[in-house]
Amino acid sequence: MLLASLPAEARQQPGERRGHIEIEAKEELAIEKTSSRRSASDLVVIQLSGPVREQWKEQLEDLGATLGDYIPDYAFLAKLAREEQRAEIEGLSFVKKVIPYHPQAKLAPQLRSTLGETKAVEVAVIGFDQQVDMLRTVSRLADEADIKEIESPKIAPHISIVTMNEDVIGQVIESEDVIAIVPVPENELHNDIAATIIHADELASTGYTGKGQIVGVADTGLDTGDLKSMHPDFQGQVKSLYAMGRKDDASDRHGHGTHVAGAVLGTGEASNGQYKGMAPDAKLVFHSIEDRSGKLVTDVETILQEAYEDGARIHSDSWGANDKGDYSLSSFLFDRFLWEHPDMTALIAAGNFGVAGYQSVGSPATAKNVIAVGASENVRPSLGDHSDNKDEVWEDSSRGLTADGRLKPDIVAPGTSILSTRSSLAPSKNFDKRFNDYYAYMSGTSMATPILAGGVAQVRQYLDEQGEKEPSGALLKAMLLTSADDLGEDMRKQGFGRANLEQAIQTSYKDVKDGLRTREKAEYAVKVTDSSKPLAITLAWTDYPASFAARRTLVNDLNLKVTTPSGERLNGNDFFEAPYDDQVDNLNNVEQIWILQPEKGTYTVTVEGYNIPKGPQPYAIATTGKWAKVKDEDEDGQEEDDDNSGQEGNEDYEIRSEWKKGTLNKKTPYKEYVIRSFVAGEMSLSLEWDEEADLQVYVYDNNKKELAVATGTDNPEALSVKLPKSGLYKVRVELADGKEANFRMDLRYPGRTKKR
Repeated sequence: MLLASLPAEARQQPGERRGHIEIEAKEELAIEKTSSRRSASDLVVIQLSGPVREQWKEQLEDLGATLGDYIPDYAFLAKLAREEQRAEIEGLSFVKKVIPYHPQAKLAPQLRSTLGETKAVEVAVIGFDQQVDMLRTVSRLADEADIKEIESPKIAPHISIVTMNEDVIGQVIESEDVIAIVPVPENELHNDIAATIIHADELASTGYTGKGQIVGVADTGLDTGDLKSMHPDFQGQVKSLYAMGRKDDASDRHGHGTHVAGAVLGTGEASNGQYKGMAPDAKLVFHSIEDRSGKLVTDVETILQEAYEDGARIHSDSWGANDKGDYSLSSFLFDRFLWEHPDMTALIAAGNFGVAGYQSVGSPATAKNVIAVGASENVRPSLGDHSDNKDEVWEDSSRGLTADGRLKPDIVAPGTSILSTRSSLAPSKNFDKRFNDYYAYMSGTSMATPILAGGVAQVRQYLDEQGEKEPSGALLKAMLLTSADDLGEDMRKQGFGRANLEQAIQTSYKDVKDGLRTREKAEYAVKVTDSSKPLAITLAWTDYPASFAARRTLVNDLNLKVTTPSGERLNGNDFFEAPYDDQVDNLNNVEQIWILQPEKGTYTVTVEGYNIPKGPQPYAIATTGKWAKVKDEDEDGQEEDDDNSGQEGNEDYEIRSEWKKGTLNKKTPYKEYVIRSFVAGEMSLSLEWDEEADLQVYVYDNNKKELAVATGTDNPEALSVKLPKSGLYKVRVELADGKEANFRMDLRYPGRTKKR
């Protein structure tokens, strides 16, 4: 669902967001403090003098250094085959220093306080070389009698999950093949009128219902676990069903998984279409991950890989750990998979620990490349004061920042008192309130996440029809954050705002897949013709996965810089306090310019590859403005659009035809339909009915301005109107006289531009 825009008076002063968040970290070596004394280990940290250049990396490798993980700022973990190599490397003009990487720096701070309290602890051992099997390495380093339950993910062999005691950990960190030992997160569920709030209903009425999209979900189970006896709302919806938590048993005895899946793509079959999910024409790949003891089996790599191979390009996960903003093993695995599969979009529940205050967001929502979803309130006041104001963030929704200062959650969506599918095996006590045998209410960021995942399926269908066959996850994130409605809340609570899907598909966007390297730039121009609406320009990129040896997680650092028509300079995310160009974000892989009342004219937008150690770095950019030519003046000094798809007189387009049927009476005196015209052009309709009645038809633009009306007594009524530009329009059919009328309407309007 999309959310309506807030009035200007409900917002902050122009150009400002709430939060006063520091976006620029001090330049330093972001690693656990370690001695500079010489070490017998071959592992070192090589810090360079500035942003990493490809030729510098080549020179280091030519001298025999094997480069490993990137460490902010401007450094790499490295192996030196010979001690004399160190002196040669230190002599290079671009090398700032070479220091040993000592064993004590490898142990995560969270583990240091727990060692000695228990006999053994489950940890992840991270290897230097991502192609080396750490399972063999760990087995070689420690006595088999001292380790338990050792395993390595198939797709990440350099990581071993193992249970061992303090003495064994002390042996393992001495190895030069090991760079970090971190805790394994204990993941749990994040559950404690949505469609109209985020305007998913508007998209559905235009035909965007998730058709052609496949969504992956990992959760407790899916109703009976048997496709033959499955909940009516999932009949024909399930492409794949995996039983991961309990062998051969994908049933849902908790109720959480069935509820979540229904919010994404339930068809509403059990309610005659009344209580359906956001994307009822999408299909489902589901992993049942609750084991017999009620714990979650969250093998991230396997879940994502199997879903991807089954065609899923959207994944919704309503679980995580209460680890206070840490970048955990789960966060890393999501980031790694999304870096390697940039056309996948993963949405993660932020958590329900908001009452604990700030920095309560849990992993894996702390991953850089996911869309971390917080919960805003629904509008069901009869169910409590947590569902009585759609313009507030739910008080229990987890808050940012992350432990390393990044902004999370990214966005919020309705998450309280969500009515969705009920597992036939789940007890009523597991729900906020039982509605009937087929549906129940639940609340939490667990519910907000699938609501938005279904919305992403709608937007992705739109992109598919626009010819974007493999849109990047970064593009979908950029579109969502650009179009989000600012609720006037602290950004640590609301992220970039509440999702507005109707506005998302009206953004102008670019999906740049070849990317930038250090010191490279790309320039764009954005034209603003309406100063009454906020201008947002958002840069998003899927970043290289972070190193567990680093205290900050950003690897590839792009910068967004904008010059206004009057010459004012703005930096991405520097919108908390004037001046808006004195901080440069080096923490986040999303940067935005947001201006409440923008001046009219052309804005120059620059994307800069400031420091790209693992490049090239692809990116996406979206804006509420319109693209213009970088050289935006023709010979007459008039500004030109980058394309003419919104200009009057363009008839080089396909005609879309829709057939609408409905019944009007005293109880339902009108029906409204939203269409999207892809270009400027003519819309025509013919409306007929059988009964003794009089129907009238109206056409409005997206600002509710009346464009045309047919109020005569003709049957059929006919109407044609010139649509001045691309965008959303509303057609309203109204019963003017009579008791009831069953109508049929033939609707034709401009479709996609014809391919030349």
